[in-house]
Amino acid sequence: MKQELTHLLKQRSILLLLCISLLLTWLSLHNGWQNIHHIREQISHAQLEADLRHQSQQADYASRAQIDAGEIGYYLFHNVYQHPTEWSFLALGNRLVTPYVQRIRLLGLQGQLYDGESHHPEYVMLGSFDYAFWLVFFTPLICIALLHDLKASEFQAQRLVFLNSLIANPKVFWARRVLLRWVLILLSLIIPLVFFAIAQSLSLKPLITVIAITALYTLFWVVICLFISLRKQAMNASLNAMLLASIWLVLCVALPNLAQLWLHQQYPIQDGSQIALQHRQLVHNAWDQPKTDTLNPFYVHYPQWQDTPAVTGRFHWKWYYAFQHMADVQLQAQVTDREQTLALRDQTTKKLGLVLPSLWVQHSLENIAQSNVTHLLTHRRRITDFHTQLRHFLYPYLFEEKAMTVNDLVNMPTFENQASAPVHP
Repeated sequence: MKQELTHLLKQRSILLLLCISLLLTWLSLHNGWQNIHHIREQISHAQLEADLRHQSQQADYASRAQIDAGEIGYYLFHNVYQHPTEWSFLALGNRLVTPYVQRIRLLGLQGQLYDGESHHPEYVMLGSFDYAFWLVFFTPLICIALLHDLKASEFQAQRLVFLNSLIANPKVFWARRVLLRWVLILLSLIIPLVFFAIAQSLSLKPLITVIAITALYTLFWVVICLFISLRKQAMNASLNAMLLASIWLVLCVALPNLAQLWLHQQYPIQDGSQIALQHRQLVHNAWDQPKTDTLNPFYVHYPQWQDTPAVTGRFHWKWYYAFQHMADVQLQAQVTDREQTLALRDQTTKKLGLVLPSLWVQHSLENIAQSNVTHLLTHRRRITDFHTQLRHFLYPYLFEEKAMTVNDLVNMPTFENQASAPVHP
């Protein structure tokens, strides 16, 4: 084994390939980390601005004898954050297309929530060069480059017959060669990962899981290369490389994309911007309708406020916030259907990963990074819960027409106190 290792490392092409793998693995980790670092900086900046804005508003409210709850609901913005986790840099996933800072107020939630979902499809299609992208798409090519000519190189150098006459057990001999190359490939991926984890003081358990995923995925491709390059007819290195490259193209590019197209046809979803547009139209239409057409359905959901003073003038805050919320209620079935469909897509992708290793790796790393659909839906559930608490906090002041004080604002809900829990369809 030692002699084989020395022989391998003396080949400049193999040494160069391993060095490139080390470098690109490190760059993928660094690029993912820089993206997450940028998100954290933006969140910190938004938090600082929110604190300054809050202090200014508190000073303004303190100078008033009483505070209008309707103005609080309209003018007071609450930042909600989708904080990256410790290992989010591994697979950016949905963090590329969903806002990590949003400003929520007492207006209708769906219009605010889905307005922030617009993005450039071309940018999403290109993705980002993170560890998951590098591992899924380019690591198989490293395996192919090192293993496609196991037998062909010996045949073309006219050493194969002589080599077969010297080895007592051919299976053990070739197994050692394959094992050594697999270990070298694995080390070129794991060494940067381990050093990066140590440098950033990352937790151990996810690191072990990522190493296990990396080992299994590279082993899968090593086995494929083994069957192609050690078969009896494997005497042409170029033919072996072409055959393996075709397998890579099918397993890593063609089938995953076909699977995504099938998923989109099997589970079609409504675009979030369409929900935001419908919400805006419902709100605009409410201005021209009799107030009773808004308040009566609202009181069905909140009967505790139906005996409060009637709205007699042209405008009242409680009527305004009632039709904002009723727009949410009218769209709730569409929102629920959309979220359930997203969850079904995610579950189906997980099942497809049982037969498509590239999908399995991507889904597993996104789960560790907490950037998959499940965590996106969890975040939205937290925003919905926060908005509900905010409404329930302000409704008594609006419907009972009570004035607020600065001391009342201290008890206002905050988003950071919301608990995070997985969402299931």
